Amino acid sequence: MPDSANFDSQETREPEAREAELFAALRGQIAHATARAPYFSTALAGVDPAAITDRAALAKLPVLRKSALIEMQRRTPPFG
Repeated sequence: MPDSANFDSQETREPEAREAELFAALRGQIAHATARAPYFSTALAGVDPAAITDRAALAKLPVLRKSALIEMQRRTPPFG
């Protein structure tokens, strides 16, 4: 992408840099969620956020289904 006043540095960065920054942010989100949200601390038990460094590691994360969240909310009011 051409360097231009119309594009900021995030839009013109190299794809590898973009992906590295996205994975760093994802690791932070996973750590935050498992520390502060009961559902995610259970659903992601055993997941080491620091190990999520590439697409292969991302693919190994468990799939979290909306139906499981609804069931957890039913079992633990006030959301049920």
